[in-house]
Amino acid sequence: MPLTPIRMRPFLRFAVSLLASLCLGAGAKEAFPEKAITVIVPFAAGGGSDVFVRIFQEAIRKNQLCPFPIVVKNLAGAGGTIGSRAAKEAKPDGHTLLCLHDGIYTAQHYGNADWGPSDFEPLAATGRSGVVVAVSESSPFESLHDLMKEAIRRPYQYVFGTNLGAPNHYSALFLQEGMPGAKFRFTQTGGGAKRLAQLKGGHVDLTGFSVAEYEQFKAAGIRALATMSEEREPSFPNLPTAKEQGVNAVHGLMQFWWAPKGTPEPRLSYLQNLLRQTMETDFVRTRLGNLHMEPFFQVGEPLLETVRSRSANLRGITLEKPTPLPPLPELVLGVVVACFFFVWREGKMQ
Repeated sequence: MPLTPIRMRPFLRFAVSLLASLCLGAGAKEAFPEKAITVIVPFAAGGGSDVFVRIFQEAIRKNQLCPFPIVVKNLAGAGGTIGSRAAKEAKPDGHTLLCLHDGIYTAQHYGNADWGPSDFEPLAATGRSGVVVAVSESSPFESLHDLMKEAIRRPYQYVFGTNLGAPNHYSALFLQEGMPGAKFRFTQTGGGAKRLAQLKGGHVDLTGFSVAEYEQFKAAGIRALATMSEEREPSFPNLPTAKEQGVNAVHGLMQFWWAPKGTPEPRLSYLQNLLRQTMETDFVRTRLGNLHMEPFFQVGEPLLETVRSRSANLRGITLEKPTPLPPLPELVLGVVVACFFFVWREGKMQ
């Protein structure tokens, strides 16, 4: 039976409906974001990393750069590894990100985490800050060179306050590598405010601060000996670098954004563009300037090269982990059993 125009109408309606459904389906697949984007900060609220991410959050909101809000989720603990693990295990749909500095490299290198940069999709690097090596005002050392010479003459006598396995710890390790033979003794101190208290109290001989931390603490009775940047910090043009003082050590912090492994490329591109637009705002540049951070931005192959080089830089670092303590509960139990046996034997002999 031939198909007349009247008989073809149902088929045409079906074809049009099918085509529309396919088009709508394809469009829905490309829609991103579909909800709020969560940024995991693996440190406590109010710290440097938290403040950094909230600057971006505020700039995105003020400039209406994203149709959905940016939500900051603080998952602190274990030197940032609790938060980074949560980000690694998140659904790779682009709605969960991680902002973590060089701690992602040092935690893996030190053995605090069995994952690292290769377990994520690098999104962008969006800021760089230097490190200041400082002592208390009562310290006999006026230069980093003199301190390092003493650390060679008297190895393990000078205590460096740090967080073991964190970037601050690696600042000290780079100093040791930069003047072979120098050795520090490390003690666990905590964040910047705690390191300041330990330094002022005479519990540690030296420590490292970010440039922003030193700016905040410099009037509290401490003295800077050097920065660990390639060149002098613009904020402290009279403060020499470690390299200027004969210590071949360069170290600093760079803020990185990471997505779970397997996040689709179109979504990575959207997020990179979002971070680029945010970085270009006057709000972010002014606030980073107030934090003494360089408004550095990197994506693509230059970013991948930076990730590779920062990982490679740690391979030459020699780790000297503390000797494990003896199993104290077992030793105590053994002594108790031996004493009980001795008393029992003495009683039998009477």
